[in-house]
Amino acid sequence: MRNNTIIPKNIQPWGERWLGFAFITVFCCLSALPHNAQAQDRDLLDLYKLAKVKDPLVSRAEARLDSVKADKDIAWAALLPRISANGAVRQLWHKVENYSAGDIDGEFTGYSYGMGGTLSFLNIPAYYQISSADKGISSADAGIQAARQDLIVRLLDAYLRCLKANADEKLYKIELNRVEKVQEQAQAFLTAGTGDIIAVYEAKARLDSAAADLVKTQGQLRLAQQNLASLTGIMVDTVKDIDVVNTTGPEPAELEWWIETMQQRSPALMQAREDLLQAEQSSKAARAGHYPTIQGNGGYTVDKGSTFLPKVETQQWYTGIRIDVPIYSGGDTSARTRRALAGESERRAQLNDAEEKAIARLKEAFLNLQYNSSLVDAYKRKHESAELQLKAVQRGRDIGTRTAIDLLNAEQGYAVSLRDLTSSRYDIILKQIELKAAAGILSEADLAAVNNQR
Repeated sequence: MRNNTIIPKNIQPWGERWLGFAFITVFCCLSALPHNAQAQDRDLLDLYKLAKVKDPLVSRAEARLDSVKADKDIAWAALLPRISANGAVRQLWHKVENYSAGDIDGEFTGYSYGMGGTLSFLNIPAYYQISSADKGISSADAGIQAARQDLIVRLLDAYLRCLKANADEKLYKIELNRVEKVQEQAQAFLTAGTGDIIAVYEAKARLDSAAADLVKTQGQLRLAQQNLASLTGIMVDTVKDIDVVNTTGPEPAELEWWIETMQQRSPALMQAREDLLQAEQSSKAARAGHYPTIQGNGGYTVDKGSTFLPKVETQQWYTGIRIDVPIYSGGDTSARTRRALAGESERRAQLNDAEEKAIARLKEAFLNLQYNSSLVDAYKRKHESAELQLKAVQRGRDIGTRTAIDLLNAEQGYAVSLRDLTSSRYDIILKQIELKAAAGILSEADLAAVNNQR
């Protein structure tokens, strides 16, 4: 039905339409396009460099690598030559009785010094310990890769949360300003006798709702900023926007390809496999404790002083071979072997668990990306429909068949659809990165590619 009520001259439908058009233009500039005009301090790569230095998981993985490298040096030390020097000074008081030449009673100062060395010719446990240390280094390298991939995902998630919270804050600030003007118009209509109190109450309810949404969004923004600060060590107020250009699903689209790639490239699986191999070598080293060892030795010694010849100095070179055959060590070797075998069983169980979790994580990431890709398409259609609806309501408002509340609803629907579309595009970036991380092929180059989408 056509609205034939008289509208005050200072409040015309074309003014409402202009207000809606201005709102749409401003929101599009702030939310749909890159925010190049705004002051933004940090981009994704800058924050990643800070987070990589600060992150405790990365630091712990790097410290473990240093530790296992030292373990290899310790293992090698058992096979390398060992050289030592020694010296001693002694004061002796002696008494010899019933000696055929007569009793001897006296004192003298003696000394000794020398240098010697040993070289292991056969030490089977040491060979296995070196092999075990090599596996430990490979495991630590994989652990660093896994920690960095996990950091990329966590940082990107926090970064995108800041972007979405910023977009929501802008939306609700504009919404609050727009609803305030609608309320003023409804109150003016009521004062002029051409409106009703219901429209005023509805506008007031919308105003309170928009104010509450703004408070909630500002709280979410502060939480997102705090999360980003925890990762990077600095407080970040604004971040550079990302223009999402790729909203496709998994490429390639075959789940089998991703699973096969994960089994070959996943740092978590590589680390678990190397840990098992390390445990197997440690078990062999423990069992080899029953085997004989062969060492060569040699050196030079000087010794002065004896009871009968206190001023005589003896100098000698020596060389030889020593063979140790373990017979009984109080059960030490058997206990070490049992402990190593138990550790091997534990690592095998951890590998099986890691494989199951990795497959489940990959499938979840694959399906999430497929779902988010479909969601972006759906939000595109929703946004297009909301845009058409808004144009229709604006036309109806011009000819008097739609009310100010109808226009308010259409403008709000358009703004929400644009926000949902923008948010879904941010989400698909995260899902693409999560899928690569699950497959073990995520790298810093992927983060740079996201950062360069301007």
